[in-house]
Amino acid sequence: MRLLLPSLVIAAYLLFSLVWPMNLRLRSKFFLGALLFSVSLKYIFYEVVGGSFFRPELPVPVLLAAEALYASLVVLFFLALIKDGVALLCWLFRCVGIKRHLPFSPEVRASLLVLLALCSGVWGSAQAVRVPEVRTVEVALPELPAELEGFTIAQLTDIHIGPLLKREWLSDVVKKTNDIKADVILLTGDYIDGLPSELKDELRPLADLRAKHGVFGVNGNHEYYYDAKGWQPVFRSLGVDMLNNEHRVLPGGLVLGGVTDRNAPRFGQSAPDVEASFSGAPAGPRILLSHQPQFGLSIPAAGVALQLSGHTHGGLLFFLKPLIAYYNKGFVSGLYRTGHGGLLYVSPGTGLWSGFSCRLGVPSEITRLVLKRAR
Repeated sequence: MRLLLPSLVIAAYLLFSLVWPMNLRLRSKFFLGALLFSVSLKYIFYEVVGGSFFRPELPVPVLLAAEALYASLVVLFFLALIKDGVALLCWLFRCVGIKRHLPFSPEVRASLLVLLALCSGVWGSAQAVRVPEVRTVEVALPELPAELEGFTIAQLTDIHIGPLLKREWLSDVVKKTNDIKADVILLTGDYIDGLPSELKDELRPLADLRAKHGVFGVNGNHEYYYDAKGWQPVFRSLGVDMLNNEHRVLPGGLVLGGVTDRNAPRFGQSAPDVEASFSGAPAGPRILLSHQPQFGLSIPAAGVALQLSGHTHGGLLFFLKPLIAYYNKGFVSGLYRTGHGGLLYVSPGTGLWSGFSCRLGVPSEITRLVLKRAR
């Protein structure tokens, strides 16, 4: 499992950084180390007890507790790195004759850092499951027809209905989205963590989404993990027009294209194809829906004006943003200009996957995009 080794490395680092320097008996150090490694084995716990790494069948309070503890472990690792960096600076100062030492004893330092990490983990996990606020983003597009000035798009992405986020949460999200009174609602993938037979009723609130020109969507990688073909008729029955390398033309000449996910070929389905999605489309401003933002660099120069994506969850924790950006060609959240001159908006997500449900400095959102004419 890819996340097991990093988790064990984090626990080992914390053992030597925080626990070992303490003036405690070896038995106490062993006990504290065992606690660290127990928390680091969260994904094994999900597999063995919950029956699935991606979708553990566990009570919501148990999942939230596991997520909060694991998030605390990650935050504690970040804090320990800072502590050790300062300790290194103090050592360098002492090497040149300047007396500098870390404040407090190792026991007090470790206790303070653990308390801060626990508070951050609990807070971050609570933020991960809250109903998000609406964020408004103005997007200036060249050659936008006058009749599309002020055209409003509501974007939802990475809803991840499953072990943690349920029908009641989705119903509140739908109500907030409808209050935007958008011209169109666009869904950019990862709606579920489970099979249609298990979760179709939990997704029922999507049928209540209302927009002047309809609701459109594309698949994310998690749809392919859980029978994307089986989900398509469910989504359509809920009023979501799914675009699989296809396009639709809206009033005013706005062209919506949608591509499959990069994982589709692994499951015997078509790879994402921007050209195919706009094949035969009339001239006019083009918006592309692609779950993963890496597709941003592949926008044809003469083609897409705006791409909407998700997938990154905004980096989850503010100090992880550079790492998440690295794995997504620099895209993590916000509005970007791509290498081909188009615009790309990456939403930090509306919900969050239950495998890492913590947000610190990266709030979830219901995105309200307002199209403007570039001046």
